[in-house]
Amino acid sequence: MKNILLISVLLIYTATGLMAQANTPLVYTIDLTTVKNDKLQVSLNVPPLSKKNLVFAFPKIIPGTYNISDFGKFVSELHAWDRTGKKLAVQHLTKDTWTISNAANLRKITYSVEDIFDTRQKHIIYPMAATNFEAGQDYVLNLPGVVGFFEGFEGLPVHINFKKPLSFYASTAAIPVRTGETEDEFAYNSIHEAYDQPLMYNLPDTATVQAGICSVLVSVYSPNKLVKASSVAGWLSTMLHATLDYLNGKLLVDKYAFIYYFKPESAKHTFPPNLTGALEHTTSSFYYVKVKPEQELKQSIIDMSSHEFLHIITPLTIASKEVKLFNYLQPHLSKHLWLYEGVTEYTAHHIQVKGELITPQEFYDILTEKIATSRKLLNDSLSFTDLSKESAGRYASQFLNVYLKGAMIGACLDIYLLHLSKGTYGLKNLVHELGVKYGRERFFNDDQLFETIVQMTYPEIGQFFTDYVAGARPIPYEYFFDLAGVEYLPKEHLMRPKKNPTPEELVVFNRWLKKDAGE
Repeated sequence: MKNILLISVLLIYTATGLMAQANTPLVYTIDLTTVKNDKLQVSLNVPPLSKKNLVFAFPKIIPGTYNISDFGKFVSELHAWDRTGKKLAVQHLTKDTWTISNAANLRKITYSVEDIFDTRQKHIIYPMAATNFEAGQDYVLNLPGVVGFFEGFEGLPVHINFKKPLSFYASTAAIPVRTGETEDEFAYNSIHEAYDQPLMYNLPDTATVQAGICSVLVSVYSPNKLVKASSVAGWLSTMLHATLDYLNGKLLVDKYAFIYYFKPESAKHTFPPNLTGALEHTTSSFYYVKVKPEQELKQSIIDMSSHEFLHIITPLTIASKEVKLFNYLQPHLSKHLWLYEGVTEYTAHHIQVKGELITPQEFYDILTEKIATSRKLLNDSLSFTDLSKESAGRYASQFLNVYLKGAMIGACLDIYLLHLSKGTYGLKNLVHELGVKYGRERFFNDDQLFETIVQMTYPEIGQFFTDYVAGARPIPYEYFFDLAGVEYLPKEHLMRPKKNPTPEELVVFNRWLKKDAGE
């Protein structure tokens, strides 16, 4: 009895110790007020991790980018310290990883990290995933480029203390647990959550929009004041309310942040001169845009923002294991970019025509331009699933096609479903049902998605996927648009309604482009 009691006490003690370890956060301190030579100093207090050797790492690749970033390239002077203040041996293994010996005694790591916007190092990181440390002006903090993680301990809580210039504000979807005039503290459940919450620090220019129950922050950094948050918020309000109608009054999130960095003409950054773009996150998106007068930017901002916001559906709700259990160091990409990017891009424009923000002819022009650009610049006979799997490697040069042909896969699938269902079931219905089936907490098997969709819809959809998504057959656009009573004339670069559509075609046309009852 005594021995049993002793064992029970030991088990309770051990379990409590493990629980304490699991709940003890990694605590980072980042001082934005001491930037020198575009470098930040970062310190990390480490709880006991009870492991002889630890690998400290930065992401090689991050979700939503589909290219190799190697964020560790921008980290230098990395040192590890034990509980007595003695340095521990650190070996730099790869561009992104360091091994720390005798790590059971590890208590602190310090390092410098260089910003990416104007680095002299060669890289292929997208600006919307990069960092900018412009002392006293603006700090873009995409956290994969700032804070590292311990391999095998990605689930540990993460706290980040920011020392900031007076009156600076952190634009982010995260809510600080503590904020003051010169310091903020943010708490994240894991490194995954931290990486999913970009921040931008500067003197604030912000506005808010309410769309249903969703409270939306709009933050703008435009040093020459050519673009204002109040203007952008006005543009987005119309788009968000059209999206709310399109999604039957449910936006899936109750808060969201649009964060815009408008590149000034004088800035000398390391990206291609005309490159702009955005990166989605679960409750926010970050934008890097070349500054222009507001009216020249309006439609492109609406289109980009609509696309990124809709990623709350795919892949942030509906996704495969490769996406939801993302490996930052060993890329294993999904083969369904047609869904994650293509359907999202199509829907971003479809919402606008259904909500009467743009005309049907403007919608046709968008589609014909995508077809023409795709066929002129990219490989129209490349399997889209192969492109997806190899988008960070062999087929990186074809990646643009996910926004072009990928969107057209979405358009043709939408029309085909409406045709097969006699106007009662389209792509919007399919995506909704996939969202219900999987949700945020589940994932689908990459190799079984087509079969699942066929079971949910029609046998003919299986052949569609075989021919035009998994296969190498170019899409016969004339055939699919004809099903909706629309002529596509590729030589004339023109799409227009047919003069005498059949009653069946007219049903599909109306359900495809007209505002639905209740919208």
